Amino acid sequence: MTMGVGKIYILPGGLLDIDRSIFLSSVDMGQTIKAPVYSVLLMHSQGPILIDLGLNPDGVKDPTRAWGARAKLIKPQLSEDDDVRVRLREVGLSILDIKMVILTHMHWDHTGALRFFTHCPIVVQRDEHRFAFSPDPFISAPYMPNHFQHPVNYKLMDGDGLVAPGISVIKTPGHTPGHQSVLVRLADGKAYIFPGDAIPLMENLTRKIPLGNVCNAKQSFESIYRLEHLSHLLDATIIPSHDLTVFEKMDKSPRALA
Repeated sequence: MTMGVGKIYILPGGLLDIDRSIFLSSVDMGQTIKAPVYSVLLMHSQGPILIDLGLNPDGVKDPTRAWGARAKLIKPQLSEDDDVRVRLREVGLSILDIKMVILTHMHWDHTGALRFFTHCPIVVQRDEHRFAFSPDPFISAPYMPNHFQHPVNYKLMDGDGLVAPGISVIKTPGHTPGHQSVLVRLADGKAYIFPGDAIPLMENLTRKIPLGNVCNAKQSFESIYRLEHLSHLLDATIIPSHDLTVFEKMDKSPRALA
């Protein structure tokens, strides 16, 4: 039996219409781009693990109830097939098969299906959990209580740590106070970094530009450099979270990324 992570699947979860300057501070303000949303499924020897939970599937039928004003501001494009429950069925799994969920952060487009995972630990940074429940008013909108105020089993992290063989979380604050990225090393030795919104676009990395929607621009900038350094040290491929060009080139479920 292969120990650790055997395969990785990208589970598509819809699209957002978003101003490019949200991802790249002060760049192309007013230019709307398409941003993919997805979850990452890790087929681990201890059981399947998910990274992030995409958009709220209730938004297919009632966007305003699911997302409030953001339904019109960012205009999520979501189909019934983009429900994480459907995507899991595509690869022969159900919600109850998932043994752990890792949240890079607790914004609305990463916690949409959280309420379905009351049976397993939800790994999140303590700083992120604390801030989500009492955010500063000027950056509170992406935290939607109807997404995360559920009886789930939060496992709170205080910085970097190994959460399962071959899977580590790396604290990368800036976009949010307790943002974390995920380092995955497969059993065959290949390594990937899923940076969440520390690096939403490949341009954040190549041009060293922090996000526009940040709680701390300097930390966002430093987190980009940290992840780049780790990728070189560990020979790990960085997969940005919302880059349509990268997303379109990747193998997606039911095909494995790796």
